[in-house]
Amino acid sequence: MSREFFYCSALSRQRVEPRYGTATAGDVWLLLEYPSWWSKNAFADSALPAAVKERLHAALANIPNSRLLLIKQASVRRPQLKLFVARTRERNPFIAEFDYEDYAQLLQLDIEAAAAGRAPAAARSSAPLFLVCTHGRRDKCCAKFGYPLYKHLRARGVTSVWQSTHVGGDRFAANLVCFPDGLFYAHVTEHDERAIIEAYGARRIVLTHYRGRACYSQPVQAAEYFVRAESGVIGLDELRLLARERIAAHSWRVRFAAPGTGRVYEVTLTRHASAFHQYLTCNAREEKSAEQFSLDDYRVTSDSTFTSA
Repeated sequence: MSREFFYCSALSRQRVEPRYGTATAGDVWLLLEYPSWWSKNAFADSALPAAVKERLHAALANIPNSRLLLIKQASVRRPQLKLFVARTRERNPFIAEFDYEDYAQLLQLDIEAAAAGRAPAAARSSAPLFLVCTHGRRDKCCAKFGYPLYKHLRARGVTSVWQSTHVGGDRFAANLVCFPDGLFYAHVTEHDERAIIEAYGARRIVLTHYRGRACYSQPVQAAEYFVRAESGVIGLDELRLLARERIAAHSWRVRFAAPGTGRVYEVTLTRHASAFHQYLTCNAREEKSAEQFSLDDYRVTSDSTFTSA
């Protein structure tokens, strides 16, 4: 028997599913311009030369916790193409930007050095770069919700926005990712994007759509959300991770410092299965529960040893 037609993102919105603690973790992101048709398995099925695919696979193997996405702004090839190497971290995140005319030129590029911060100074930047997942062959929600958001941003003059392949979390489409910090936002619409982009320019976070930041594991992402929600601290640079401790099979204690204030925020949280069951992607064959986090305890202490800005 055929299933009733649905969009997994619409189901997630209807259930008001929590978004925090769901961002894809990754310390280094290779963003390769590939202005062509993307299949479900976009990189594997691409027409990139075999040697280039092998080189990129080697870079991913050599760079811990790294990921590769294909990106584009149009479906026609330009004379100059882009590779961005984004290093997401709490302090001093950056993007190294490279131009090339032929994919074979990537064979000469020291991607590992760029990821480690050893790219030429002229290639490095902290300017914002935005991705919207439009990978409709992977999940129809990314086409239904992601592509209109991308087109809206381009029409509004946001030249630093790119379409991307699968960023993780189809049911949170439209997904908007802000680099170099690697901030993930869920269920973004044309009515939400301006506040998110303006907040990012001001180094602030919009909690209502916040999934988390890529440099944190998902329990730490959820802990950061709880601290910000309880304390009202929304400045991106106003928290610094101090410690993460697993205290039970599905529970953690996480501490953040507020630089320059002497305050330390501590939360304990638990991961559990959601009470509801739903299709977690548009291609799912059965309904399942989703992993969620609940706040068990929140407290503020002082730490006079951590007062540096």
